[in-house]
Amino acid sequence: MASGSTYSLSGGTTMTGVVAGDTIDDADFNNARANVEALLGTPADVTTGTIPAVQANIKGYGQGGAGVTTVTAGETIDATSANGFKDLQDDVQAICAFQGVTLRTNVGTDVTSSTTINATTWTNLMLNIQDVWNARFDAPSGIGLVGTTKSYSNTWTATLTNELSYTFASEAACRAWFNMGNGVGYNARITGSGYNAQTTNWASLLSSMSTVNLLHDTCEGSSGTNAGKGFYEMGTSYTLLWTKFGSGAYASNNIKIYGKVNSTTNPTVVTIKGDWADPYTAAAAAAADNAVGPDGVPGTGDDAAGYTDVINDGSAITTVLTAIRKNTDESTFGVIGNPTMAATNISVT
Repeated sequence: MASGSTYSLSGGTTMTGVVAGDTIDDADFNNARANVEALLGTPADVTTGTIPAVQANIKGYGQGGAGVTTVTAGETIDATSANGFKDLQDDVQAICAFQGVTLRTNVGTDVTSSTTINATTWTNLMLNIQDVWNARFDAPSGIGLVGTTKSYSNTWTATLTNELSYTFASEAACRAWFNMGNGVGYNARITGSGYNAQTTNWASLLSSMSTVNLLHDTCEGSSGTNAGKGFYEMGTSYTLLWTKFGSGAYASNNIKIYGKVNSTTNPTVVTIKGDWADPYTAAAAAAADNAVGPDGVPGTGDDAAGYTDVINDGSAITTVLTAIRKNTDESTFGVIGNPTMAATNISVT
């Protein structure tokens, strides 16, 4: 049996490195193969709402599993067969390419029937499996944005709420999407012309926030406060994901992004909600003059100039549904169907 260093994987199968002179046991192949199977196979059935306690249990890209079978004691491991070493190399090479992980010495060179598989090749294959296991959520980000848009032309003065739904073909497709480092997002902007100061401040708020993406264990965005919650922390009621406030006289203006799933045990739909709140305007509406300009003081010259604090004065609100695919090299690895995207609700006051 292999006698080298021990390579532990949190939530995976421990492997042992090979040194020259070792007799290779069936477990030395099967343990490496088990970890590749766990990465490429059916996503683990982890109940959402439980991360980070079960972070180690989250795995599975939904790619059909390893391209090799297990071996038994006394069996010969061929270069290419049902239990071929070269086929296990192919799986590891594909995962490394998808994640952007560097192939170790000899792992990128396919063995053949005339190749001597030395200790370095065996051990580096295990080390690369450990590499991709630890990086299984970390495929390169920001690549392959896909999405659709929904425009609203509502004028509003206190609150606006909209919901964006992402529907996956199955529970496995949903889990695999997030396990592979993909996410679903919320992006909104105000377009048009004739902005008053209030609308201009909202446009700036949304622009600086940019896209908020829900990932497997957290969110990402350009500006604002991240609640640090991800897909696996979502329940069937909304969980706060992100908060972004306005500035200056409109510092109380804010948007809060929430997320939920349709089921914690069989999730197929992820819904993202944006709650837009304008307490500054709400207070102004209750004032006698019902109009406070950008200086925040009622009855001054900017009020007379037309700063009535109605949002969407001559502009349109566009909500952009975005799903982020972390790697566009789908011809080689990582084909998971995009979710169906829709704007499902809007309310204004």
